[in-house]
Amino acid sequence: MELAGDRSSGGGVQTEALREPLISHRKDTCRECWGCVRYCPVKAIRVVDGRSEVIQEKCVSCGLCVNECGARGHVVRDDTPVVLDLLRSGRPVIALLATEFIAALHPMTVPQIERALAVLGFHSVETTLLGEEMVAQEYERLHAREDALFVMRSTCPVVVDFVRKYYPALTPALAPVVPPYIAQARLVRELYPGDVAIVYVSPCYARKNEVFDPEFGGVVDAAIDFTELKALLVQAEQRPARGRNTEPGPRRPAILKEISLTDGFPRQTLVSRDMTNQQVHVVRGLEALDRLLAAMSSGETAPAIVDMLNCEGCIDGPAVSPGLSLFAKRNIESAAREMPGTTRVSTRSLLGVLPSVGLIRSFSADPVRLPRPGESQIDETLAEGGFDSRASVLDCGACGYPTCVEHATAILRGDSTWAMCFPLQRRKLAAAEEIVEGTQTLDSLTGLWNRRAFADRLQLEVARHLRYKAPLSLMLLDVDAFGAVNESLGEQAGDRILAAVGAILTGQLRSTDMAARFVADQFAVLLPGVGKTAAFAVAEKIRLAIREADLAGAEGYTEGGALSASAGVATATETLSDPMDLLEAADVALREAMLAGKDQVRLAPG
Repeated sequence: MELAGDRSSGGGVQTEALREPLISHRKDTCRECWGCVRYCPVKAIRVVDGRSEVIQEKCVSCGLCVNECGARGHVVRDDTPVVLDLLRSGRPVIALLATEFIAALHPMTVPQIERALAVLGFHSVETTLLGEEMVAQEYERLHAREDALFVMRSTCPVVVDFVRKYYPALTPALAPVVPPYIAQARLVRELYPGDVAIVYVSPCYARKNEVFDPEFGGVVDAAIDFTELKALLVQAEQRPARGRNTEPGPRRPAILKEISLTDGFPRQTLVSRDMTNQQVHVVRGLEALDRLLAAMSSGETAPAIVDMLNCEGCIDGPAVSPGLSLFAKRNIESAAREMPGTTRVSTRSLLGVLPSVGLIRSFSADPVRLPRPGESQIDETLAEGGFDSRASVLDCGACGYPTCVEHATAILRGDSTWAMCFPLQRRKLAAAEEIVEGTQTLDSLTGLWNRRAFADRLQLEVARHLRYKAPLSLMLLDVDAFGAVNESLGEQAGDRILAAVGAILTGQLRSTDMAARFVADQFAVLLPGVGKTAAFAVAEKIRLAIREADLAGAEGYTEGGALSASAGVATATETLSDPMDLLEAADVALREAMLAGKDQVRLAPG
């Protein structure tokens, strides 16, 4: 049996391509949202030191990380250079399209696709429909065997790798049947004369590696997905025909798909089996498959046949028009099948006259070895994440792992970090914001000092007063009826009024004085070296300046006349020498001014 790459001159390029990972991460475009970690069904993506990377030995090439990343942080290996080398080699190159090509290349018609492929240099175009029928016929024979304990459908490379890696004990149950495109490629080599090259165009990414399986003997020279083919077709639109006849020939008779459903599963199996007794399980997606295989492993269920795919049929593959819904793609294919004027040929009668090809393959387990840390190590790691015990864990799943214990286990393996724990990071952020807020000294709206800075300065000035007996006064000022003005004009206008009050305070005070926005629309002013009488005069000057500025009128507020302010003033004495007492005395005086009708200044006793 020939090895992959032996058959064609492009074999060296194939081998070189296979050395590169199928799916890789691009740091330059990654936005560090880590959605890929949450979406990956086998947790094959790790985040270490702020960088995401694919754990190749765990990856099953489902492509979810590629299609779910809006920033294209994960990309699929580009295998079009292999195809271009084949097209330049001088050998006849056959384009073997998966049957989902109509939906994948929409809105191009079949004649348009054939012409574009001819312009690219392809010798002929085939589809995998006959391969699907041949594979379905082989499944019929397999399902009819009475000695088979149970059989698992095996044409999807993603689920095959999932079984081999994560349920290796079930590997012998995988049906030993080749994928439809391999059957079709072998048939092409039987029917086409000479040394032709075959390029398979796939609805999924995983096929691009699967074609290199030595067991397939290099029957397919290269594989690309439909997104790569679309990129090549764009090039074809810009390329002259070079004198070749690129007009499509007469339409071939359409083959009536009689035996198979999606990707080679036999219709007869579903028709002949009693679905109520759980003989046949149809499962889609790795999460559902994981639950089923776990149940099978524990003896909870024992189906005779399992039909398992990663997608809702290959038409839902990641490379089949990812911008369209599954329903839209099905409608496109249905409309194409119902076009009038096409002769249809029975598959069963056609297979009877075609040469037979090998349809049997084998599988070997390839288990992922995941070290399991000790329970005490897990508990220590949970404590590092802020969890006192296993009873206090959240199990919110935001990290991509279903439980905090599993996340801690992944951290110990080096597959994740606590940076992926969103609740923990929120707590850290809140604590950091509190620390930062504690270091701030200015009010961002008015540019005055904030309450924290004012409290520190008040402590200092009271201590200076006690030591040197220097006069010290404190004023609290409140904008009258500010709530009504703010509600009438809106918050933005209210903010402008407060900023204007701050500017008035700055303009009326000395450089040695301290004005602060105390809380909301209340301001505090510290007047070192100023006694009671002078402090009252300063407060009156500020009150009049605010009234004359007509701040509310400038904002379009006319009710109740000009905006005013009330103030309370307290002066430090032998009996009023505590910072909190001084502040409280000014506050009492302010309330008296407001109760007396507002727009006035009151002095605290003493």
